[in-house]
Amino acid sequence: MDEKELLELSDEIVNAMTKLVLGEKPGFLSGTVFKKLASHSRFNEMKQLYCELLQTFDGTYSDATELKKLTDFRYKLVELFQSAQI
Repeated sequence: MDEKELLELSDEIVNAMTKLVLGEKPGFLSGTVFKKLASHSRFNEMKQLYCELLQTFDGTYSDATELKKLTDFRYKLVELFQSAQI
């Protein structure tokens, strides 16, 4: 998986989580990630990972260390999603 694919998939996962939290339900035309995320065997781990990122985020990515945290988050999120898809 190249960097562009990683960014796109991690964005899609985060967007799907947000939609689920806001009460949206996947429909016939919804993307695969949105359709599968709520029943994914590692969904709770993905939510926890996202919560941890949000709790430490101060509103900007002002240095390399903070950008590394974001990149690490993206890799781990995609890894969790791909490790046990339902």
